Amino acid sequence: MKDKIIVVFSSHLSERENNNFKSHISETIGCKHDIHCHINKNQHSLSKVYNRSLEELKDEKNIVFVFVHNDVIFKTKKWGKVLLRKFNNHHQGIIGLAGTTHLSDTGVWWTKKECMFGRVQHTDGFMDWVSDYGSDFKGLKNVIVVDGLFIAVNPDKIIHGFDEDFPGFHYYDLGFCFNNYIDGCDIGVTNEILVLHRSIGMVNGDWEKNRQLFVSKYSNYLPLDIIK
Repeated sequence: MKDKIIVVFSSHLSERENNNFKSHISETIGCKHDIHCHINKNQHSLSKVYNRSLEELKDEKNIVFVFVHNDVIFKTKKWGKVLLRKFNNHHQGIIGLAGTTHLSDTGVWWTKKECMFGRVQHTDGFMDWVSDYGSDFKGLKNVIVVDGLFIAVNPDKIIHGFDEDFPGFHYYDLGFCFNNYIDGCDIGVTNEILVLHRSIGMVNGDWEKNRQLFVSKYSNYLPLDIIK
């Protein structure tokens, strides 16, 4: 039984801001946990940072990893208990808060709104809104990939770590999820944990380069709908 969560985040922010985020996690998680902050002034990709934690903590017992962005605010109290219950009562190796059952040949996961599932609150600093995609399901919704703002991992059930071929901060999530999914790792989305993401998400040249890399790697599998 999983009874502890290791929260991992990468940060270029100040010590005070990092400590504030750690305090927020401790105040909301509601279960036994450790928090690992990797200071990263853009010199390492998220894939490399996350793999470092997977390797350093591989001998820990009964743990779940949560790889999360440091601009997230947890709105659900005792969200860690919710997450541990999900892993202990379901078979998924990866759980997120938003994902899709369809991945197009473009490698863009939000092309079919009717195939998206999850619920995430956003803010642009002036207005808050909720992106709600078919969140009326119970338990977990099986998906192909999940969004990288929150990726929870049972290290005993994943097949691959994060793909360090993806530089920077884009497509590390799809590269990790899709590689595991096609080799048999089940992935799910929960609607029982709500976060506010202080980002609206932007695409840029680096995003496009990594998108093209993802498509070149997995062109033989794309497009793909979830295997029932």
